[in-house]
Amino acid sequence: MEEKTSTTPPSREESLPPKADDDEQSIAAQETGGSFKDYARIFQYADRLSWILNIISLITSIGAGVTLPLMTLVFGDSIGEFNNFSKDDIDPQSFNNTILNSVKLFVYLFVAKLLLSYISTITICISAMRTTRDLRQDFLKHTLRKETWHFDLQDASSVAVLVTTNGSRINKGVADKLAFLIQYLAMFIAAFVVALAVQWKLALITMSVIPAIFVITAGVLAADAPVEARIMRIYSKGGSVAQEAISTIRTIHAFWAQSKLIAKYDKYLMDAHTEGKKKSIFYGILFSTEYFCVFSGIALSFWKGYRMFRSGEIDSAGTVFTVVFSVLIASSTVSAIAPQFQTFTNAAAAASELFELIDSPSLLDPLSDDGVKPENCEGRLEVRDLKFSYPSRPGIQVVNGLNLSIPAGKTTALVGASGCGKSTLIGLLERWYERSSGEILLDGTDITQINTRWLRSQIGLVQQEPVLFQGTVFQNVANGFLDSQKLLPKEEQLRLIQEACETSNAHEFISELPEGYDTEIGEAAGLLSGGQKQRVAIARSIISNPKILLLDEATSALDPRAEGIVQAALDKVSADRTTLCIAHKLSTIKNADNIAVISYGRVVEQGTHEELLEADGHYARLVAAQDIGGGQDDSDRESTAGEKQADGGLAQQTSLYKTQTQASAAAMEDGSGTLDYSLLKCIWIMFGEQKALYPHFLITIICALAAGATFPGQALLFSRILNVFTLQDPNKAQSEANFYALMFFVVALGNLLAYFIIGFLCNMIGQAVTYRYRKEMFTDMLKQDMEFFNLPGNTSGALTSKLSSLPTQLQDLLSANILLIFIVFVNVVSSSILAIAYGWKLGLVMVFAGLPPLLVSGYIRIRLETALEKKNSDRFAESASLASEAVLAIKTVSSLTLESTILNRYNEMLSSIVQVSIKSLMWTIGWYAISQSLEFLVMALGFWYGGQLLLRGEYTITQFYVIFIGVLFAGQAAAQFFSYTTSITQASGAANYILWLRSRKPVMQETLENINRGPGGEGGEIALSSMSFQYPGRTIRVLKDIGMTIKHGEFAAFVGPSGCGKSTMVNLLERFYDPTSGEINFAGHPIRTYSPRLYRQNISLVQQEPTLYSGSVFDNVSLGLEEAATEAQIIEACRQANALEFIESLPEGFQTACGNRGLQFSGGQKQRIAIARALIRKPRLLLLDEATSALDTQSERIVQEALDQAKEGRTTIAVAHRLSTIKHADVIFVFGDGRVVERGTHAELLALKGRYYDMCLAQSLDRQV
Repeated sequence: MEEKTSTTPPSREESLPPKADDDEQSIAAQETGGSFKDYARIFQYADRLSWILNIISLITSIGAGVTLPLMTLVFGDSIGEFNNFSKDDIDPQSFNNTILNSVKLFVYLFVAKLLLSYISTITICISAMRTTRDLRQDFLKHTLRKETWHFDLQDASSVAVLVTTNGSRINKGVADKLAFLIQYLAMFIAAFVVALAVQWKLALITMSVIPAIFVITAGVLAADAPVEARIMRIYSKGGSVAQEAISTIRTIHAFWAQSKLIAKYDKYLMDAHTEGKKKSIFYGILFSTEYFCVFSGIALSFWKGYRMFRSGEIDSAGTVFTVVFSVLIASSTVSAIAPQFQTFTNAAAAASELFELIDSPSLLDPLSDDGVKPENCEGRLEVRDLKFSYPSRPGIQVVNGLNLSIPAGKTTALVGASGCGKSTLIGLLERWYERSSGEILLDGTDITQINTRWLRSQIGLVQQEPVLFQGTVFQNVANGFLDSQKLLPKEEQLRLIQEACETSNAHEFISELPEGYDTEIGEAAGLLSGGQKQRVAIARSIISNPKILLLDEATSALDPRAEGIVQAALDKVSADRTTLCIAHKLSTIKNADNIAVISYGRVVEQGTHEELLEADGHYARLVAAQDIGGGQDDSDRESTAGEKQADGGLAQQTSLYKTQTQASAAAMEDGSGTLDYSLLKCIWIMFGEQKALYPHFLITIICALAAGATFPGQALLFSRILNVFTLQDPNKAQSEANFYALMFFVVALGNLLAYFIIGFLCNMIGQAVTYRYRKEMFTDMLKQDMEFFNLPGNTSGALTSKLSSLPTQLQDLLSANILLIFIVFVNVVSSSILAIAYGWKLGLVMVFAGLPPLLVSGYIRIRLETALEKKNSDRFAESASLASEAVLAIKTVSSLTLESTILNRYNEMLSSIVQVSIKSLMWTIGWYAISQSLEFLVMALGFWYGGQLLLRGEYTITQFYVIFIGVLFAGQAAAQFFSYTTSITQASGAANYILWLRSRKPVMQETLENINRGPGGEGGEIALSSMSFQYPGRTIRVLKDIGMTIKHGEFAAFVGPSGCGKSTMVNLLERFYDPTSGEINFAGHPIRTYSPRLYRQNISLVQQEPTLYSGSVFDNVSLGLEEAATEAQIIEACRQANALEFIESLPEGFQTACGNRGLQFSGGQKQRIAIARALIRKPRLLLLDEATSALDTQSERIVQEALDQAKEGRTTIAVAHRLSTIKHADVIFVFGDGRVVERGTHAELLALKGRYYDMCLAQSLDRQV
């Protein structure tokens, strides 16, 4: 018999983040899962070579499937001869010849099965990898070709999971599992043909059990499918929550919101657990049906077979045996096919999700060739009566009759309150959105008539929140290249990049990075400061020498000094360009040729800086609000030389830290993701933790022992019943035939009960296990320190992907598969013991010569498969990270027309994965083929040696049957064990990762020593003494020997050039990191002695780039409190943050959904919600990291007043580039080169005429300057 794969529970891969909001209809539509049409459509992605491989696989799979039913013919004939020999109807020489002939046939079958299995599996695996690769590529291509506003409505974060999880599920559905299916179908049909050819009447009677197996299995799978679909949808939503939390981990830690996010995630897990428990009854029926029907069929066939033998319809016991074995094979294939179908339905469901996006037409395809491509571009823009509202908020008119002329080669600036439509205009110029009415003309042509790709290639854009991609500085700036520039030699490209970086004031800091332009900058450029990121983004946008330059708050992240230099550079590069500049910091646009003031979506005032000041209208009021005052004398600038000297000092250190990169790499290496425990150790640990499930385990083990013992029992019954055919007394023979047939039926009933209990309880165990470890993994991830998220491979996409797949892999093993493996073990051991006990000579030869090669070949295959699985998952996670990054930054991708570049990179990555995997597969599948075909050699050996023992009279025919059939079943069980190897391979990696994650003890955590230690009393003085810091895994000291004291209730400000360590100070005060040396004290004690939770309760953080979560405005503001917030608290916090008015004007007020990452709101609106979240905590220490940089002047002033009121009785620390926001600070610390170089009040620092004075001059708006 073939690897008689028992009915295993349909394995569930993890599901995917949802495609839309909780739209009941869309979910109902999706719950149907994938259809056969979706499955068949996967093969449209197979090219000619893949089809040739598929056809070869089809033919060889049929051949491999036919070998087993042919074996029953050989076996049946031999049994007839054995029975004749025992009755002395045949002479020893003829008997010996018959045996040798059978042995020869078994060897032929072995060779055929080995070659055919190998060819069928290797060809289909290669074809599947190629087909899935093309499907993944097509999916990403269609995703990137979608209109940009599609991503405002959809959950962009799900793309990473769709390309990894769905991709791997589709691959499983069209790879070796498909070859197995064809093999089993061929085996099924061949077994029928053999049985019918040998004895049609007995075959038909016996086959009556097969329709029963089919009907029950199909019915159960049909009932299970909708439950599974609901579970997938629930996990989808949970996956979105996880991705959101992991990608914004700083905010989660700052507000100690882990428990709230875990509770939100847990709600989805609980729902999935409840649904999952409904599957228990299905699994019970699915597990038990096959065994009950098969043993009932055997009972029936022997009962009827003996009657036909006695009546002369059948002339040999071998005929009955051939029919029984053929039907046994046919019915076992049904049970082997059943779980495969779950793989195919999973693949179809996964494919249908991808096809849903592929089939939805793009309303604005960025890669389309449609539209005119003018010969040249002057850059003259005209906006006429423009009206627009966002697709996600159709009721709110953002742009309302806007008219504006933007002349070619001139700089036009837009100013106005946040949310007035300035950034929206840029979105409309880039064609991220389509206007409701009106027109935008470029050189007199409506932009809707112009080719989108050509239009975007004429525009350089620098956004308020710059987006850089994983890779080197060189690669990031090169992303701005035009197609023609991409063809230039590397040296020429580097020259262009250096020029662009010099223009954007980035060359200097890039040169000081460890690897210069080849320095890796991490996910979301996490290793650069905000200002450094912005300068690289500016270089990227000007490198293609665009005719039109759009600057959306382009310099907002820069310090005044760098801003002055970059502004001069931008003035220089915008000399012959049409430049549209949006600014809240009015000093950056006072030299513009035309300034337009926008209010409520229309232009209310325009003119030059001078004209608008004289008009004394909106603009003049904005200037008055921002003017810093004082310091109009620009005579003394000696500090510049000092700064240059300091810069020189930094450059001298460069060589020092360039040689230390190896050390930094070593420091990052604890991100291995495994403890290298053996599978048994992992299982032992994890079973030990499931104390509540011990009764379940006990019952299932008892049932498994019974199920495993069935096989040696079956061998005894077979030997006895075959012996019946040799009895001479017809009455005794009839009586024994009836008795043993009844015994087979008793075995059938026993199996029905045992397997039903196993199936039922396995699902209960599996659901409990997956619930527990999903929750544990998410909890363990959220409690990790920041450096964990900086480890290579720990991007938010990769971690969410692990969270989604690893607990499922563990569930498959710890629930059903481990018991089925245990049954196999019981079978092998008990069958071997029985064989040796019945006749030690033949028993020992068959057990020890036959089983070890089987086990060794299977073991080697497992090892090779484990290594391959790990490599592949790592490689695919990397490619998913690229896809996820592109989709999350879709606006940047579209503005740089990077779609083709990203697709090419993605295609190259996938093709290299396929190449490497194919080489590994060649070797792995060889061992697999050996493990599947060796049983024919074991049979040949058993037949030959058993025949010799019979000839010498050492063994009786009963002994031979017991030993031979016993070892035959043991061999099949061993082969069957290897059908679980994939499950074992994956579960071992999954268990190790989960245990590794658990073993990582974060430094910033609550311990028994600090759990009740928080900053006591009312005070909140901050004192730093000799504090230095460098980021883990990096060799550059960001802060050096910092000493400062900030008294309770003081308003302190940190200012200085970008990259000087201001934001790092905020990270240290929040205790995201601990100082490398020195100490930070708060309220009289070192902050590392406090419980991080109690310490952070006293602090609120407002970051430069605000983070909002999916959910309502109410949910987002209440995240600031650990306990539930009242409506009064929410309203008060929003009022203080100047957010109440705009929130109440929203259609649903506080219950308005924020959308994915708060995309429904403008930057200023998001920031005000974030400030409300900070103020609701009533913190003793308020940290403002560029908190008002995204606000327009008017809102900023009101928020600043609110913050001034809010800081009564609390310490406030503000990091600021816009000095007007901090001129009233009690103490201002000026940072330079990682040190505090000046300190004092605004007036004291102006009097010093040092660095701060220079910064003020650069920002002053007074006309004399």
